[in-house]
Amino acid sequence: MKTKSKTAAMFLMASTLLVATACSSREETKSNQPSGNPSPSATSKEDNKSTTKTDSKKTKMRVITITTDENRNKIMEQFIKPNIASALPNLEVEFEPGGGGEDMANKLKTLNASGDMPDVFWNDAGYFTPLKSTGSILDLTPYITKDGFLGKYAVPDALKHVDNGIYSLSSGADTYFTPVIFYHKDMFEKAGVKVPTTFDELIQISKTLKSKGMVPAVTPGKDGWGPKLFMLQQMIQTGDPQAMADLVSNKTDFNNPSVKEGAARIEKLVKEGVFPDGIANLDYGPAMEMFTSKKAAMLWMFTWELPNLAKDETVDFFPFPSASDKYSPTKNVQFWGSPVNGYAVNGKTKNPEEAVKLAEFLAMADALYFESTGAPISLKTGNKAMDRSPLMQKFVDWYNPIPNKIASWALNSLDAKTSAEISTQGANLLTGEYSADNFNVAMNKIWSENTWFAK
Repeated sequence: MKTKSKTAAMFLMASTLLVATACSSREETKSNQPSGNPSPSATSKEDNKSTTKTDSKKTKMRVITITTDENRNKIMEQFIKPNIASALPNLEVEFEPGGGGEDMANKLKTLNASGDMPDVFWNDAGYFTPLKSTGSILDLTPYITKDGFLGKYAVPDALKHVDNGIYSLSSGADTYFTPVIFYHKDMFEKAGVKVPTTFDELIQISKTLKSKGMVPAVTPGKDGWGPKLFMLQQMIQTGDPQAMADLVSNKTDFNNPSVKEGAARIEKLVKEGVFPDGIANLDYGPAMEMFTSKKAAMLWMFTWELPNLAKDETVDFFPFPSASDKYSPTKNVQFWGSPVNGYAVNGKTKNPEEAVKLAEFLAMADALYFESTGAPISLKTGNKAMDRSPLMQKFVDWYNPIPNKIASWALNSLDAKTSAEISTQGANLLTGEYSADNFNVAMNKIWSENTWFAK
């Protein structure tokens, strides 16, 4: 397998600090000429249902969105539904829940196979390739260039896929999402433990928390969500950032000693009782509830949950502790996002211009929501950003100066088959009955068959 320029481009995007965006991808455009109408804003307060009133003169559109977390639900209820009728009066839009993760991937792959794709959908690196290969994703470049929407992004080039096409639109907040360890300060104080700075200290405070009757840490484990999206990357990266960067860019494999050690750290975490029993079957919602209800002292999660968690004054966060002197949390960090993540348009839609306008509206709704939380975004809304909470400001002050931002392996290095198989392997590793050695052997075979980097 040969390495593409994708990872280098992602690293360049990250180096722009907090102005880069995470969206994009491409497919052959049709002969339809893009409209020159400006993109609608989602700022009106008019209430509306998820489907606009039936009108024979309206163009019908079908949308499938992510419906897995509180942020997505708030965007839909507070920024999309109340404003879509006034922003896009010529459309009748039907929203269909897509779930997230493997559920979303399986749903879209099934719809694609049956020829029943929606006009607009949330795109993801995990299923982008098979959709693109069948012409089910439109290159948005000519449309968003002509109507000026592309100019609303602080760094337009960050939207481009490796083939220079733009396939998805988002708020650009993804680049600012990274996994951290949230914790309840009062629970730490009660147990008499301090924030750990090394992996060994993390294990030790977890043992103390458990001895006090507390669940030390929680994270979603069902379908290998945590291991695939960040846990394996963190456990490799905190020991050897260069090894993790090499894995993202396909310059190494699971025979690399540093990569093997990362999997071994996950095995140790499980066997030392850092996570609750049954972590391999714990879904996103229940994991969040365990932390917010103070049944668990720590939550391993992306900072997209920071605005919600900041409402609890007992919540704080710290970066993943170092597992060797090769790593420093002030010099290395994983960042979320991929150019193909965001709202995409079906390449076979009968109404490409209207569908692009709808995708633009949905991306702007995302931007308006994240802007309202004080989170940094790169899609310009024209509004003055709200004041950030102390916790959000702490995050930005830590994240901004970090020089080495490593792209997320799960979004920038895996084809659909590899992604699905890694989910299974990650879930197995969380059972405590599957050794890191077995995991690494299986993963090396899976990795060798990954077609993401093939020309």
